[in-house]
Amino acid sequence: MSTVKPMTFLTNFGDMMSAGRIPITEKVGDDRLAIDALLGQVARYRLSTFAAMAQLPEFTGKSPRYLRRLLRDCRVAGLLASATLHAGMRYWFLTVAGAARCGLDESRSGPLSEPAKLRAYAMLIFCCISTRPRYRLAANELNNQFSVLHRPGMPGTYYFDPAEKGGIGLARIDAGHHGRWDRVVQSVRQDISLHTRLPGFRQLIAAHRFEITVLTVLPAKAARTASVLNSLPEVKHVPVHVVAQSELLPLIHSSPGKEETRIKKSPSMGFIAPSPGARKNNGQ
Repeated sequence: MSTVKPMTFLTNFGDMMSAGRIPITEKVGDDRLAIDALLGQVARYRLSTFAAMAQLPEFTGKSPRYLRRLLRDCRVAGLLASATLHAGMRYWFLTVAGAARCGLDESRSGPLSEPAKLRAYAMLIFCCISTRPRYRLAANELNNQFSVLHRPGMPGTYYFDPAEKGGIGLARIDAGHHGRWDRVVQSVRQDISLHTRLPGFRQLIAAHRFEITVLTVLPAKAARTASVLNSLPEVKHVPVHVVAQSELLPLIHSSPGKEETRIKKSPSMGFIAPSPGARKNNGQ
């Protein structure tokens, strides 16, 4: 069965701050663990935001000021840097030194392109800023911990859901936002067909421990996509969820001038023309 899941998000704050000069090499104890957690989250998702970082267990009971100070320390030490996510919000990414500290190649450092930023942010909010936390699985984790599932060329959007007996999911990110729900449906059908042919995933499917989640932008498109998916016999074996991430709208609007006209399509194609007030609020 396919379901549409609205998501609620925390307000991002604390991104704008002045730099201080506290050598990170002097940090010990809780500070060191918290810094490693920050770097680990950015490494896993390619980017992170203040709101996502605040959800890490290392910051439970800590004040926003504590997180701001550690981010400042990481920036001064040359491990993290930040760039504009959209108007009024910034994201953090690894520097070359930060990637090396995490044992990653230099290619995993630096700011992201607009398409990569949108996809990475979609995965971040799905896993880290929702009421049900999940964990994106890196390729080496699939290889080392779920070797029966690993195959060359796997997409980087598998996740682990620790709820109940634990399960593996595949997130499909619909970053096109042009109303082509039919293409999304076709991709999901192909995903189900592929995974039912793979021995490791067949075991998960039989144990009801595999699912597919479509991450899209607009609620109307999510509803239309879920409606069509519900009519497919395949979803009786592999649950498919459709999540509307309206928090991605500011990223679309902040891209140089093209989506404003595209968004005003027929509601039957899954588009809703946002009101000027909604546009303003989404961009804050």
